[in-house]
Amino acid sequence: MPVTRIMLDAAGWQDFRDIYAALLPALGAPDWHGPNLDAVYDALVAGHYRIRPPIVVTVQAVNQASQSMRTYLARLVTVFDDAQAQYGIDARLVLA
Repeated sequence: MPVTRIMLDAAGWQDFRDIYAALLPALGAPDWHGPNLDAVYDALVAGHYRIRPPIVVTVQAVNQASQSMRTYLARLVTVFDDAQAQYGIDARLVLA
């Protein structure tokens, strides 16, 4: 199955709402999806995104985002990694 590659640009992101404003539409999240790490994990595992694995989300310009955003993005990488490790979900988040 071909890999869906999603590119996001973190330049100017200031807080967690900025990533969800970019990430959720890119993944085809349902309207009821919450803007939090648990919701991303649950949706990955349950297959709630319209975009189906395999997925690679690359967040570019991470060094141009705020420090708090970089810290949050690192936590989001862990969410993707955990979904892969625990359930075999072929989805990765890469920071560039």
